Amino acid sequence: MVLNNKKNKGFTLVELIVAVAVLALLITAVVTMMGHESVILKKHEADISVQTSAQETYNEISDIIMQANSIKIKGWTADATIEFDKKKPGKEIYNGMTISYQTFTKKSLATGIEKNFEDNGVIIVGEGDTASGVFLKTVTKSGTNYTSVYRNFYVDEIIVTYSVPYDSSFAGEGVTVPSGTDKDTCTADIIFDGNKIYITKTYSYMTKLNSTFDETSSDAEKDACLYTSKLNYATVAMSKVSAAVATIDVENQSISLELQFADNGMAYNINGITNVKNSNVFIDAK
Repeated sequence: MVLNNKKNKGFTLVELIVAVAVLALLITAVVTMMGHESVILKKHEADISVQTSAQETYNEISDIIMQANSIKIKGWTADATIEFDKKKPGKEIYNGMTISYQTFTKKSLATGIEKNFEDNGVIIVGEGDTASGVFLKTVTKSGTNYTSVYRNFYVDEIIVTYSVPYDSSFAGEGVTVPSGTDKDTCTADIIFDGNKIYITKTYSYMTKLNSTFDETSSDAEKDACLYTSKLNYATVAMSKVSAAVATIDVENQSISLELQFADNGMAYNINGITNVKNSNVFIDAK
């Protein structure tokens, strides 16, 4: 009887409490580890999302610019470098900075409104020479040495026309297409609006492919043209300036563009130089 009672003896209350406490510690450790891994995973996903958005958007803009037959660029020039806050997109800058809205194109259609790429591309300053107005590039002279300085141009809009293969299945109703047409003209409007980049496209003949919007358009129509909403930007003098920074090299027919992205604490910059294939985009044919 005594031996049988010893075999059937269970856990004491103290042993049970200790076991529950150890189990609770193990569960807490597992939950904490899973929570930490979840935070890392979300951070990693956010980082990938920003990088993917940046790369896809930059590639699309670069491809459009590369094919250009004509380019018009609108945006801001500033008397100091604009520093975009990576943690607080849209932060207002209170440093007395002066900004000015400018439009550059190959030929001025209205004096004082649009500036000519060629006329405003290079000016030699120093040794009695003076410069006035807004220049995309200045060359300062010291003795026999020349130093080129490219102005940061904070882009608001890039309007590009380029040729694309014509497909009659996309021709719009009521559109007259000349016989033997094998090319169409597309006008792409790249719009930098605060943290958003929109790209609209309008075709001369294949109007079924048009993707545009205006003030009366629905959110769905606007979203169809939205490429990203993760662009960094700053508020300067009550104006939203997107973190799309360009320098334009007329002589080498190229545009250097840097896009700065910021979203959910993640920051990512992408930049590169796009060479325009058509040599008459910036300067008239001689």
